[in-house]
Amino acid sequence: MTLLKDDPTWVGTYRLESRLGSGGMGVVYRACSASGQVLALKVIRRQWAANPEFRARFELEVAAARMVHSKHTVPITDADPHAPDPWMASPYVPGESLAVRVEERGPLDEPELRALARALAGALRDVHRAGVVHRDLKPGNVLLSERGPLIIDFGVSRAVDGRPLTAAGQIVGTPAFMAPEQFTTPSEAGPAADVFSLGCVLVFAATGRSPFEAGSPYASAHLSMHEEPDLSTLPEFLHDLVTACLRKLPAERPTPEELLLTLTPSEAPRKSARSTALRRFRALAVRWLGRRVPAWLMALTVLASVATGIGTMAAWPPSPATVPATRHTQTDWHPWETRLAGNGDIQRCSAYDEVIYCTTGNGSVARINTYNNGRIAWTSDAPADQYANFTPPNGGTAVLGISHGMVFIVRDRARHDPEPDDAWVTLPSRLYALDAGTGKTLWTRLLPDNTTDIPGFQAAQLVRETNTLYLTDLARREIRAINVATRETRWKRPLAPREILAATPDGLYAIRTSLKRAQQPNKSVITAVEASTGRTAWSTTKAGILDFAASAPGALYLSERNKDLANDVRNIALVRLDTRTRTDLRVHIPGGFEIRLAPNTTQSIKDHYGVPDRNFFYIVAYSGDTIAVDTKSKRIRWHRTPGTIVPTGMPTLVGTQLLYPTRFGEVFAVDTHTGDQLWQTHPRTASVKRPWTSSSPVMIVNGRLYVASRNSVFVVDASPSPPALDQQT
Repeated sequence: MTLLKDDPTWVGTYRLESRLGSGGMGVVYRACSASGQVLALKVIRRQWAANPEFRARFELEVAAARMVHSKHTVPITDADPHAPDPWMASPYVPGESLAVRVEERGPLDEPELRALARALAGALRDVHRAGVVHRDLKPGNVLLSERGPLIIDFGVSRAVDGRPLTAAGQIVGTPAFMAPEQFTTPSEAGPAADVFSLGCVLVFAATGRSPFEAGSPYASAHLSMHEEPDLSTLPEFLHDLVTACLRKLPAERPTPEELLLTLTPSEAPRKSARSTALRRFRALAVRWLGRRVPAWLMALTVLASVATGIGTMAAWPPSPATVPATRHTQTDWHPWETRLAGNGDIQRCSAYDEVIYCTTGNGSVARINTYNNGRIAWTSDAPADQYANFTPPNGGTAVLGISHGMVFIVRDRARHDPEPDDAWVTLPSRLYALDAGTGKTLWTRLLPDNTTDIPGFQAAQLVRETNTLYLTDLARREIRAINVATRETRWKRPLAPREILAATPDGLYAIRTSLKRAQQPNKSVITAVEASTGRTAWSTTKAGILDFAASAPGALYLSERNKDLANDVRNIALVRLDTRTRTDLRVHIPGGFEIRLAPNTTQSIKDHYGVPDRNFFYIVAYSGDTIAVDTKSKRIRWHRTPGTIVPTGMPTLVGTQLLYPTRFGEVFAVDTHTGDQLWQTHPRTASVKRPWTSSSPVMIVNGRLYVASRNSVFVVDASPSPPALDQQT
């Protein structure tokens, strides 16, 4: 990485820090936003930008890429196609391209190839559902990151229904990885062309060469259009799949959904003709996803699944942290349930990639590996501490997250004071860093003694993207940023009275409420903090008592409370703050709708109010009521009451569905557009007799649903199969 020789250059509102690479179209820089987020910013070369056709294609690229939402692609967070030097910015994801990986260390082994095939097929499924065709899928555009394989650079993609921009005789793409129709009718090349390229990429990953590699682009084009590839050196498990991808006629190639069905390990042997016919039927049903189909047709699909007794588990992204970093094959997978006997009731479970971490009522933390049928890898018992307090709502244990191979947890502490009021006196909580592989305590420290009535306050927060732990000390009035790898302080920042820190992957924000007399308006000051230095990036003052609710790229969501802090925390409005322009809009919340607040400071601040989704925010009440706030039209889109099925925690957003856990072990889904219930699973027999209240959300790991019960974690029985559960967020 070569540092810029000149003074830091600004593109838009981003400071260029270093140069990551360059290509024929432009230069890619490592950049930093005003809030401290690290990005990869691509600046198009001026000679290309001067070409009207190229500029039009670049503008279309930005619009197309923003339509794609997938865990297997890198999203575009900002762009300016109309600048003198057009640019676009994406989150910076460290890694190396598949081309570099194969060139330096040779072809991938079988587990790596399986993971690559699944990731690329999942990415193309999401890309095509957004109405986009990549058109240049090649090893150089596949990033091997800690998150897994990612597709990058939609530089030559176009909307499926968009107008062609390619001049007569001009070919866009890389010939050795292009489908035949891209040479003959490039403007008509559709999603099947990407499937052909996927086959070429898998051959390259397995052998080190494209199946149509030749001495010149013209020779590669001839091989692609007229010759059959030599797949004799391809691993056997990929042979049939790649052969299907490389068929000359687009209509004969499988869809990404069908590829995923092929790549997903079967839950049991299915050799009968009946099972084969059912899989074909279900593959057709998957093709209906994302389309508007008649209700009777969708109902027929569900009834067919019920009749055969076979359910389909979901397929959507796992949580961002990765422990372990590699994906495991589950050839012998079967439904399982893991009991945490003797550890007390489960307080909360969280999923990080293929691992689930659960905290229990006696302060222990258990790691459950999903890739080997729920085996408990380790249990970290709470150390002897006479002041440990693990009972909600005044105590508990919480997992902050995973970073640098460590699991960070917080255990609350309190002292029982029988005189004069027989009360519990809160003591400083304790932070633990556990080895993610063994559960051994690596180090520990007391957190600052903080007492505050501000909702959402959290003494310790972890941002994995920057490997930074943020500690807030109200007594010393300071925020301290700690490097989790070295435990050194990166920076310290003064803390104003009634100010809290919201540390998110989208940026750091200090939020301060200013309480005035009854005759004067209340105000809140929102400050963006640079993650690298702790300095103020910008600050703005807004009306009302505002609490942090959620963050999203380019937006900060705040909940406005009424003035009576002590007795009523009802929210009266939702505020969306544009972090670039600092403009805000607010939507009034109906009276009497009470927000769900975390019971103690160890709860994540992200769990307080609801779930953000593009232009929507779903607020969840104490009672389980949910309202959908449309921040674009500034109105309430729908209001749903729970009825007889009451959720016990925040929903999990999956595509166009909200998945809720219940006290009887059920999961039910709500349509994000209408608020209507779409489906629900069956209650568990044991839970009907002993219902529980859990703050654990519905968890998604490797395409399956997991739910925490009173003392166990289990895979949800999703039969009948939910009709639209494999959409990506």
